Formats: sequence, C-alpha cells, structure tokens
Amino acid sequence: MKNFKLFLLTVIVFLPISLFAQQTVTGKVTEKATGSELPGVGIIIKGTTKGTSTDFDGKYSLENVKKGDVLVFSYIGFTTLEITVGDNTTINVALEQDTETLNEVVIIGYGTTTVKDATGSITSVKPKDLNRGVIISPDQMLTGKVAGIQVISNGGAPGSGSTIRIRGGASLNASNDPLFIIDGVPVDKDGISGLRNPLNTIN
Repeated sequence: MKNFKLFLLTVIVFLPISLFAQQTVTGKVTEKATGSELPGVGIIIKGTTKGTSTDFDGKYSLENVKKGDVLVFSYIGFTTLEITVGDNTTINVALEQDTETLNEVVIIGYGTTTVKDATGSITSVKPKDLNRGVIISPDQMLTGKVAGIQVISNGGAPGSGSTIRIRGGASLNASNDPLFIIDGVPVDKDGISGLRNPLNTIN
C-alpha cells in the first residue's frame, strides 16, 4: 500500500507538463491568392475573449494558449478560418477571399464603402455580441469583443469615463483617442457639455 501511494504521488508530480502548460503562439497571416501580408486580422481563442490582431507585416503573437485551443482568424472580405493548436507554436495562415461578401456595404467613420474597396482594417461588432455578460457602460461593451481594442476604466464612480486605445498609441503630439461617430455626427470626448464619457449620450 505504501509503495502504491508513492507510485501515485510520483505519477501526479511528473504528469506531462504539456497538459497544463500555456504557450505563446506566433505566426503570419497572408492572402492565399497573392501571398501578401494581411494587417489587422483578428485572432481570438474560441469561446474566450482573449485575442490579438496582426501588425502591419501580418505578424501576430498570442500568449497563454493551451494545446487544444481553437484559434479563430477573421477578416472582413475573407473566409473565417479555425485552427486547433497542437505542439507547433508557430502557426502561419493563408486566408481566402470570400466572394460573397466583397460587395457588401460597410459603414466607416467618414462614409460608406464596399468591402472590396476598403483600404483599411474594418472590424464589426454585432448586437448579439454586445448582449453577453454584464454591461456597465457603452464603452465597456467593446471589451474583449474586438482584437486590438483596449478599454481602461478611469474610475469606479457612475458616469466616469474610460480610456480607449485602438492598437496602442500612434501619436506623440496629437490625441490617441478614437473618433466617435454617433448618428453620423463626429463627437469629441470633451465637446459634449463637459461630459466625461461621450458614449453616455447614446439613447
């Protein structure tokens, strides 16, 4: 009996580390037809809010990924791809264009355009995605819904604003705050009667 307990303890201690270990997955996302890099591709661990996006060179790095996790690669105008993480920590992906969505009209901050004519990275959040979990304020609804967006609460008081960054800070002199468009009207965070949170004006 004593030997059995010792054996059992040894097995528990030396269980394969890979069952519990979390790793960092890196890779590159390209367009399958041309081989060109795709910036702004969203990569999210399926069933979680953990994710990231590709940089200007199409490269990405995602931490705390376990073997067996499913990575979801999504980009407007391209077919969504799901890949299960195995032993390889380098996962390169080639996305195919989705011809059915290329002519869809998307709304951007300065007008409308079709997916095929869009020159920047566009990510959309659907109403069903915003109805999950407890929502404290409109800006907090975006937390974990879009790769590359960071929402930091400035305080716990009701009506207190948040700092929102899209893919980090891009300017040393100008503001790094995003541009809010509400019902087609550009809104500055300090320009609505002194309100600290412009999204609180949404009815």
